[in-house]
Amino acid sequence: MKIAVVGGDLRQCYLAKTLLEAGCFVKVYGLECKETGRLLKEYEYAISDNLNEAIEKCDAIVLPTPVSEKWFYVSELLWHNTLVFGWNIPKEFEAYKRYDFGKMEEVALRNAVATAEGTLAEIITNGVINLTGSKCIVTGYGRCGKEIAARLRQIGVNVTVMARNAAEREDAAFHGMDISDIFDRASYREYDFVVNTIPARVIGKPQIDKLSEDVVIIDIATMPGGTDFTYCKNKGIKALHSLGLPGKYSPKTSGWILGNAVLNIIYNGRKGDISEIQ
Repeated sequence: MKIAVVGGDLRQCYLAKTLLEAGCFVKVYGLECKETGRLLKEYEYAISDNLNEAIEKCDAIVLPTPVSEKWFYVSELLWHNTLVFGWNIPKEFEAYKRYDFGKMEEVALRNAVATAEGTLAEIITNGVINLTGSKCIVTGYGRCGKEIAARLRQIGVNVTVMARNAAEREDAAFHGMDISDIFDRASYREYDFVVNTIPARVIGKPQIDKLSEDVVIIDIATMPGGTDFTYCKNKGIKALHSLGLPGKYSPKTSGWILGNAVLNIIYNGRKGDISEIQ
């Protein structure tokens, strides 16, 4: 079976290496990382500088994470039976059999761990105070929100979870978090950090005006995020749209997880069973 790995960051390189080490025939094209040559030194034959060569007669293709618009045209070049792997695969590829990493429970859970660790790194890098003893709002309590809130609390952060879902708020309270609906109080100026995980505009002008000018906002929600970044900039508030954190902070682990998910599907569990990932 021929697998094409196209585009993406360093985790795509580790993904390709995982497939190559498992004995797959792999062609790599357009990886946006400087480490490709070094990491795939033993597999130089796998690196292609021609997209058509990389995808020619491929049985499967792994798209970059996330799939940016510049890769949409690839959908017009694939063999009709090609298996398509990726994260939030766009509708342009709907004619193919698709395997969305974001809908694989075992992958999503482990990605949430990597995202949470990366979020802490972003907070530490961009803040000016210790996390221990600080106050942080986490908006949303899905997979990533839960992991982020738990890790913050473990290191002594006073965490308030904001969620519209009453069951999610009760879950957060059970795990020792303070809880709130989405910015339903008059002021939240006592908070040092805000982490948004909700892919909808939940931190707009009215909500930002309730925060301190010294707050740091880390928004990890998918494009376009949930924060009015323009208004934050005008007010002098530091607000970052921090996407792709697993690829930035733990590309080897993330690439290995995704590579084994591909192997698990292709070989029906005979190789790289994702359940064996530690």
